[in-house]
Formats: sequence, C-alpha cells, structure tokens
Amino acid sequence: MDAPVIIVGGGPVGLSLALGLARYGAASIILERNREPVPESRAAVIWPRTQEILRDWGAYAPLRQAGRFARELRGVNARTQATFVTIDFSTIDDVFDDPGALMLPQSQTERILRELVGSNPLCALRTGAVVGGLAQDQSGVDVFVDGPSGHERLRASFVVGCDGAHGVVRQAIGLTLQGVTYDTRVVLSDETVNVDIPPDITARVRFDLPGLRGAIRFGDRSWRVMASVPKEISDEDALAPLAHRERVRDLFGDAPYETQWSSLFKIHRRHAQRFVVGRVMLAGDAAHLNSPAGGQGMNAGIQDAANLAWKLAFAARSERSAAALMESYDRERREIITDTVERVTDRITRFGITFPMRARQFAIRTFARVIRARGMQRKLCRGIGMLSGRYNTSPIIDARHPLAGRRIDDLRLVDGSRINARRAGQALLIVTGDFALDLPHVRVPSPPKRWHVKPPVVLIVRPDGCVAAVIERPSLERIEAAWRRAFCDALPLPVSA
Repeated sequence: MDAPVIIVGGGPVGLSLALGLARYGAASIILERNREPVPESRAAVIWPRTQEILRDWGAYAPLRQAGRFARELRGVNARTQATFVTIDFSTIDDVFDDPGALMLPQSQTERILRELVGSNPLCALRTGAVVGGLAQDQSGVDVFVDGPSGHERLRASFVVGCDGAHGVVRQAIGLTLQGVTYDTRVVLSDETVNVDIPPDITARVRFDLPGLRGAIRFGDRSWRVMASVPKEISDEDALAPLAHRERVRDLFGDAPYETQWSSLFKIHRRHAQRFVVGRVMLAGDAAHLNSPAGGQGMNAGIQDAANLAWKLAFAARSERSAAALMESYDRERREIITDTVERVTDRITRFGITFPMRARQFAIRTFARVIRARGMQRKLCRGIGMLSGRYNTSPIIDARHPLAGRRIDDLRLVDGSRINARRAGQALLIVTGDFALDLPHVRVPSPPKRWHVKPPVVLIVRPDGCVAAVIERPSLERIEAAWRRAFCDALPLPVSA
C-alpha cells in the first residue's frame, strides 16, 4: 500500500478530510490536478458546525484570523435601507462556544488548508496529478495517475472521491447524481464596491424586482452579488459588463465598482444513489450537488469529512469493522443531505426565485416579525449554523432516544471549560446525575431540559460530536455493549490511567 487512504481532489473537502484522518493517526495522499488553489471566492462562508469540526482538527484558528467573523448578520432592503432580518448568534452561546459566521473566500480557505496539510507529516499533497481511473478488489484500490513524473499506479486500502460534480471517481464506480435541475439560470459575481456601508450590514436584497437580486458581504468592500436571469436573456448578455452594472446599481446605487469574477449556471438538487461502493467513498460535490442558497455546499462537504475521517481511520486499523463503518457513513450522510441540506436549500431557492413578488414581500414582513422572539432566533441560528441535523436511521446509533443521532450541545461545565474542548475531537463518555463510573468521562450534574434525560444517564459521544447512545439505568455492561455498537468493535472502551 502507498497509503491507507488516497483522496482524489484537493479542494476544501479533500484537504479537510486529510487533516481529519491525521487527527486520528491515519496517513493519506491527496491527488489534486490544479497546482495552485482556486483563484475565485466560490464558497465564501463557514458556518458554526463546520467551524467546530475544523477547531477539533487544529485548522480553525488561521482561518478565523484570515476571515471576517460576524456574531450578528443583518440584512437590509437595498431600496429602502430598512432592516428586514437580524440573525443574532449570541442566542446560542449556551450550546456553542463563540458562535457566528466566518466569511472567507474559498481561495483563501484552500491556501490555508494547503499550508496546514503541507506541515503535517501524515498528509502528502500531490498537485498536477490527474486521476484517469481506478480499480478495486477485496484488499484495496488501485488509482491510475498521470503526474509530473509520468504515469503511475498507486494503491490504498480506501479511496475517497472529493473531486467535484464532474470528477472521475463517481463515474469509475458507476454512480450518477440524480435529482432535479431548476429551470432558472443564476449569475454569481464578486464585486468590489467603493461605497461606505455600515460594517454590521451583511446582506442587501431587492424585494420589489422579479426574481432574485441580492448581495452578501464577505469583506469590507467585497460583495457576492446573486441574480436570476430571465429566459429571454442570453448567457453572453447575462455576463456582459452592462448586466453587471445594472445589478450593482440595483443593489448599491451609482457606486464605483469592479467585477472580480463572475459565473452563470443552473441550480441543481442532486445526490448519488450511494456514497459508498466497496472501498470507495464519495464526499462533497462528488456525492451531492446543492443550490448555493444558504451557503451549505462546502460546509456539508466538510461535515461529510468529519463523519468519514474517524471511521476511515478506525477501518484502516480494523478490517473486520470496515464494512459496517462505511455502511454507517453512507446511511448517515445521505440522510442528512436528503432530509436536511436539500430541504433547506430548496426552500430558500424557491423563495428567492419562483415566489411571486407580492407573496415574497408578505412572507418577508411576516418572517421579520416572527424571528424577533428569542426562541425563534435560537431555532434560526441552529438551523442556518447547521447544528440541527439528526441521524435517525444509522445502523450504529441507538435512535430510540430523541437526543441520539444529534450533535452534542457544547455546554459550559462546572469548572468553566466546555464539552467540546474536553472532547478535543475524540470519543467521550458523559455522565449525568450521581452515577459512579470508573472510566474516563465528563460529568454534567444537571443536564438541560431539552436533552429529555432523567439522570442518572450515560451518553456516548463519537469523535464527530454526535451522540451515539443514551444509556438509561446505566451499568458497565450496558455501556460496554453500546460502545461496541457505536464503534463496530474498532475502538476499545477507554480505561483510567
């Protein structure tokens, strides 16, 4: 074997997966055709759930330093300057440490992740490497590569396709992206707009025009402009300088601007029939392609990596557990994509593009009133922050309890630390109430009501922060049985030093 894992595609998802594997002691080779990071901004927001994952893997601090962090998002009507939405992430301070949105162009995200991969001895990034195909058997996968040193064959125990919607890995294992393509074209462009706008304004939208017309801020004067394109407008005209000028004028008035990048495309809601075939897995756009509405695409891909990294690392060390761990990855991530990510992005997309103008205006006024309530703000922040998904049908999660399958709340503990800082990206036992357990654990004497537990209860938390089991009437035997199921016998129960 050249490596336990070969990752095809060195974008944010593939690079993050390599760092995650390294966190759990597994080496990988990343094969990327492009020698340099993408120059465009592309995915420009990192939501709280993804921040938490990257923090576990030691990658968040340099990203945070390079980006624009906002604890509050405020959207205004670009015509009237009236605020139509405020999203205050401080309402979820009790379940997330330092919540907010990190605005960072993908070009910078890739550059920073490449630097982190380059400094990690368990990660090997090969650029200029074009994968032409692969072949798998019972013991491994051969990957055929054309690179700077010519044609070569590499072999790994597992291969992960992170090579995008048009990548070769999904095609090589005979899968397609199935679903829906919306009958609408959308233009995205990055505009440097030389006008002074209060720094707390993060979005500008027009509701008095047909179709979509809005802008999201990702720098002091840098804005991502989004607009739907009428059917009668040609692709060439939609990307012409005059069209850019009209869109900027609609959103910012007659302000000087410069277009940095633009793209026209159709919006898709598609996913592969399976995310795993034998020893080959798919993650990110190679597995699912979603509307850019809500900025969930790259984030969902990195969350794929969080689910997959520890399972692959354990599978590489325990072949007898590999099939069960990979089956759980397929089931869990397909469920989240179809039941959560696709549903959210579909609703936002249809609202922004297909709703009649008057219906949209009424909906926005109603929405603005509803989310003033703190409870609705919390629900909105958890949803947009991608903290609310649940694995309901996983074969390795005991989903009989409503807390199982969900991300563990990052509660502040008695000593002032928080659960995720104590967990540090590893599996963890949480004990509630006065149950005595002679194993390493974190104690939460009085769990919040939303956990729906009656102490004493023991929780098993996986390395990705997901609650695998809620053990009522706990005993050492019941804990051991639930632990074996959660980790497919690939991870020993921790013992006290």
